[in-house]
Amino acid sequence: MFRNISILMMATFSGGGRDEFGRDDAGTRRPLLLDTVMQGRKRESHCRLLQMPAEILGDIVDLLADDKPALASLALVNSDCRYLARFCQFAEIQFDYSHQAHQLLGGLFRDFTYAPRPEYVRGFHLEAYDAAFGRTAGSYSVEEKRELLRLASAHYTELRGIMLSAISNSELPNLEVLTWEDPFTVDANFFEEISRCSAHHIKLVRVKADRSCRMRPHLTPAVWPLRSLDLDVQLDYSSRDELDEPDDTQDGVSARELDHPLSHLFKTLLRLCAPTLESLNWEHSPSPFRGRTMISLGSDPLAFPNLRYLRLGCDLHPPTFSSLISSPLRHLELPISFSHLAKCLTTCEPMRDLESVVISMLPRDIRPCLHVAEFLKQHKHIHKLVVHENDFGEGDSQHLDRLIMPILAKGGFDNLCCLSLAWGGEGAGDVTNPPAVHIPETALMILGTIASLERLYLRAGCSFGWKHQWLVDHDQLRHHLKGLSRLKMLALVRDTYAISPLDNNTARYYSLRWVEDEEYVDAQARPHLDADAHDMVDDEMDYDDVTKAMIETWEKAHRNRMLTQAEAYARVFPALEWIYCGQWPMGFERNFESRDAQSEAIALTERRDDCSTFLHKTFGICQE
Repeated sequence: MFRNISILMMATFSGGGRDEFGRDDAGTRRPLLLDTVMQGRKRESHCRLLQMPAEILGDIVDLLADDKPALASLALVNSDCRYLARFCQFAEIQFDYSHQAHQLLGGLFRDFTYAPRPEYVRGFHLEAYDAAFGRTAGSYSVEEKRELLRLASAHYTELRGIMLSAISNSELPNLEVLTWEDPFTVDANFFEEISRCSAHHIKLVRVKADRSCRMRPHLTPAVWPLRSLDLDVQLDYSSRDELDEPDDTQDGVSARELDHPLSHLFKTLLRLCAPTLESLNWEHSPSPFRGRTMISLGSDPLAFPNLRYLRLGCDLHPPTFSSLISSPLRHLELPISFSHLAKCLTTCEPMRDLESVVISMLPRDIRPCLHVAEFLKQHKHIHKLVVHENDFGEGDSQHLDRLIMPILAKGGFDNLCCLSLAWGGEGAGDVTNPPAVHIPETALMILGTIASLERLYLRAGCSFGWKHQWLVDHDQLRHHLKGLSRLKMLALVRDTYAISPLDNNTARYYSLRWVEDEEYVDAQARPHLDADAHDMVDDEMDYDDVTKAMIETWEKAHRNRMLTQAEAYARVFPALEWIYCGQWPMGFERNFESRDAQSEAIALTERRDDCSTFLHKTFGICQE
């Protein structure tokens, strides 16, 4: 089968707004321990510092991980320091297809990422890129284009094979984490090689498999001792067969729906690692060329005795879902579409160890929501709960207020310290002037009674794009939530504000950035914040000087208003450490020498930020 490398040459669309706050992965030790790297050899230096335990030395050198000049100087001290510097510098490697990456492969790697970058692939195969996408593409015949792409694809396949061979043949004995992010189609050999890798943590990101991808048992280990698996494997659409007509049914489900092309692959993979797997993050997007096809792991129940973390983003056959949730789970995230699975939640045994539940989209049908409500009644011991309504939830489909809030109102969630709720209400009104939405006051009153809460996330209306519909009433929020004395973090997401008396389209608040006399006054309210000049206007937009000055004024006014609101929240919530509203993440500076001193809010970024990654890590479920 011909695999076209051109897909690797195209840049991916990032989409969304600014998302920089809190993206750093801090707190994880990256380097290997010195004793591991030296493989039993004694340390040569008699320096007292270098005689400290390897774990402490690892903590010390990790502080230098991002300081390349300091690592280079450390490597020159003696042989032991050279090892320290090297295992820190090369503990994490990303193969991005650059010239430097082609020369990096060795036993010091602890964390290896294979993720070719489009610009390097284009540069390496420049003639093939020109033939496919360049300005002179029209000068190449179809045969010439195909031959150039075939040669480039063959080179890429050969290089990737070398990488796979090194990974599977113990040439990277210290490898602990392998991330494979590559949309170039793979076959069964790829998975057979990966299953022999020494890493205990595997992340397969947007990997494409052909339809004939069936692993051969004699080329795989009897057990694949994985601890965590991120499984995001999609079917290569170009390898699809002609669609068949639906045939017999089984438990109300057609055999056609159970005949997912990758079910056999998934079943083989998961059977190998099921005994040891502790974390499974399983994503799979449905094919646009097929009818509905659910993934099945077969008729024989598959046990996961050590599974603690389960995040699902795929359409599973109910028996397969039941086998997964029968594990001793601590964290459970349901897929977006789970109406056909909801009944399994009430028929399974109660999960005594369950700590976190994430429901990223409540079904619009009430029947599965009734099962969700019953499930929550049985698991009031959880520490974290996420329930988000469908953006278009309104009227009879507003099940958050109808079914979930009454359960919270009855109490019993004494361990609940993190809660994330989102109301729908986008509706099908005027697209250019969508209606403002509000969180019901009765819901806020209920939230104010959950005294154990330390982190609270609230959202309403459309969840993405330019339409911001939640016309927030901060005074009302503070009044009803004032009983949350333990609250440390508060996120108000997709909130919006009045523009002017002449324009009631509050959804356009952030895109319009209207400036009147009041904005000029508020922009000057905190002059000390602008003593060190920094640009608050998007660099990618080409504004004239007058427009840029007006936008700068609006941004400063909006920031200062949000800081004022944050300080008002700090007066109500004595434990508050962080707040997000108006697209600004904010912290507080406190004068601990005076009991009467008010907390001063500080902006934690120089510009507005969606904080999507940080909010997901903080209020969703993430592996520690």
